[in-house]
Amino acid sequence: MLLVSGQLPAQGPPTPRIHVPFVDARPLLDAVRSDLLPFEFRDRSTIDIARVWDGWVAGRDAQIRRRLERGDDDSVVNLLLFGSSFTRQPRATAREILSLASQDRVAEFIQRPFLQRRIADLVAGAAAPGDNERLRFVARVMARAAIDPQRYLEAELRRILAEYDAYARASGPERSIRFDDRGLSSDTSIYPGFAIEQALEAAASDRLLGAGSVRRVAIVGPGLDFADKREGHDFYPQQTLQPFAVIDSLMRLGLAGDEGVSVTTFDLSQRVNDHLATVRERARAGAAYVLHLPRNTTASWNPDLTMYWKRFGDRIGTPLAALPTPAGVDNIDVRSVGVSAAIALRIVPHDLNIVLQRLEPLADEDRFDLIVATNLLVYYDVFERSLAFTNLVHMLRSGGLFLANNSTPVVLPSLMDSVGYSETIFSDQLNDRDRVDWYQKK
Repeated sequence: MLLVSGQLPAQGPPTPRIHVPFVDARPLLDAVRSDLLPFEFRDRSTIDIARVWDGWVAGRDAQIRRRLERGDDDSVVNLLLFGSSFTRQPRATAREILSLASQDRVAEFIQRPFLQRRIADLVAGAAAPGDNERLRFVARVMARAAIDPQRYLEAELRRILAEYDAYARASGPERSIRFDDRGLSSDTSIYPGFAIEQALEAAASDRLLGAGSVRRVAIVGPGLDFADKREGHDFYPQQTLQPFAVIDSLMRLGLAGDEGVSVTTFDLSQRVNDHLATVRERARAGAAYVLHLPRNTTASWNPDLTMYWKRFGDRIGTPLAALPTPAGVDNIDVRSVGVSAAIALRIVPHDLNIVLQRLEPLADEDRFDLIVATNLLVYYDVFERSLAFTNLVHMLRSGGLFLANNSTPVVLPSLMDSVGYSETIFSDQLNDRDRVDWYQKK
């Protein structure tokens, strides 16, 4: 095991969060096609838009944050399909779901006895959740829905299955064109960490990153492992993976600075931010952060992904006895890693909407060497993604890199260049891959 060297960087008062000013948005308003602008701005003069800009930003921020509720609904459905902590019924499989959705047999699937029993068990579990943090969350979401829990679950399940089918039918660029009206889910897994490590290695080979060059990192949307749509699990506590994965990868590749790496996270979700705040609170008391890393042994993973899983955490923690899998959860290997409190204390969460907000002012020495955003920009339209890039470029140091997957059209700020990309294959299943694009501040 190799831990981050050096002392923790001194932390002064938090940097203020500002909304993107109109002066930064004006170049985008001129560059983006009129039909891709927000409806409120079409056929309006620049002077008119400037007059309403601050109000539009505040209103749009509120609208985006409301999409978190739909993302919470997504998380509940993933738990319903794949969870094992509240039921003894068999789990659904992604392959079966896609097959039935493509055959327009959703109603039949929902009425299957095992799924109806899973629905009943989840309703009962949410009614008496005990100390199960996921079931407590389900109870809150159901209360917010304010309808009969079974009707709520069936309605949300129909919606999710329709989205599965639409995604499966799409190909090429169409895969990303209609995510901008969907909920913002915090679910995550080990896959983005693997794709980012491969991107970092490739960028270093292209001399875009040098040995010991990364000192400050920002992660947009770090996520929370709740019940991922890739047949995720819930037999271990909720956890966040990406902040630790990025530190681990930077150290493994020799890219971390001599004094280690500090990580700032940006997320809209209070649930994610509260989780990270609790991580820091426990770390201040000396507690390690335990990561549980499941692997489906029947998934035909890319050997490089299997190797990544085997070594995940070896630079930031120590191996622990693996958490046992519950009855009925088969073909799963689990690695458990205890991440040192010193590493956990290097992660600082911020409530921030990257589309419309940024940290400012930032001194040159406080700008980020690297910013990472996975499974995020695809949920916004062209104008919003371009605004996000405007905020990102203000927080990057000169020469700093921004890495993002789900390649999507964007109007780059004048100070940002597209400098390459990497392709990552997860398994031998069709289209089970990811592309990470690299952008560099001039």
